Amino acid sequence: MANETTSTGTGAPETSQLGVEIATALATADTTATQRIQELQQVHQARVSQLTRTAAALKALYGANDPAAKAAEANVAAETLTAARVGMAQRQAATQDPQVSASGWALNGRAFDAQLQPMSGFTVFLVDASKRYQHAYGFAYTDTEGYFLLNYAGSDAAAPDKSAKAASAKSDRTVSTPELFVEVANSKGEPVYLSATAFEPVVGSATYLNIVLPSGNVPIGDPPPEIRDLAIPPNRKPSKKN
Repeated sequence: MANETTSTGTGAPETSQLGVEIATALATADTTATQRIQELQQVHQARVSQLTRTAAALKALYGANDPAAKAAEANVAAETLTAARVGMAQRQAATQDPQVSASGWALNGRAFDAQLQPMSGFTVFLVDASKRYQHAYGFAYTDTEGYFLLNYAGSDAAAPDKSAKAASAKSDRTVSTPELFVEVANSKGEPVYLSATAFEPVVGSATYLNIVLPSGNVPIGDPPPEIRDLAIPPNRKPSKKN
C-alpha cells in the first residue's frame, strides 16, 4: 500500500474520533477498507440531512437571525465538512497504487478546495527550496476527481557501475535528492499552493498526498517559466490571432 500523507492550507480541525476511524480503515489493504469508509460516509451524509432539516425548521419558526437557527446552520456546515473529509478518505481508499519501477518512485493524490471538493485542471509539480522547477520529475494535471500522478522512473539505468547503483538502494530506501516541495498552479499557471514541508520520495514506492488548497486560490507568486509556458492545459491557453 502506498505511503499516505495529507497536506492542507486551511488548518481546518478534524475530530479525533473521525481521524481514528479513517486511519483504521485505510490501514486495511483490502476491499473491507473501502466498504467501511463508504458506510461511514453514509452515516455522516444522513447526519447532514437531519441537521439541514432541523436548521430549516428553526429558520421557519424563528427567523434566520435567531441564535438557535444560526447555531443549527453552523452545525450543518461542520457536519458537511466532516462528510467531505470522509469522502476524501473514500476516494483515497478506492485508488489503486500506481506501478512504480524498482529504481523510481511516484507521488499521487488529489487536490481539493477549502470545502474539500475536487479541483480539476490544476497543475502539480515539484520545486526545490529556491522554488526552481524540477523538470526531471515532470508535472501532472488534476482530472475531474482532482487526481494527479507524478511517476519518476529513476536513473539507475544511467549509473556508471554497480557501486553507484548499490549506493542508490540504501537500507532505508530513501531517495538522495535535493529537498523537494510540492507546488500547485491554477489553470492560468499561477501558483496557489506550496507545501510547507519537503516531500521525501521512497525508492520503489508510491506516496499518496491529499492537498487542500487555501481558500480563494490567491496566487502566491510568479510561476516557474516552464510551468507558465508549458504546463498550462492547452484548452486553457488563449488562442493566437492571425
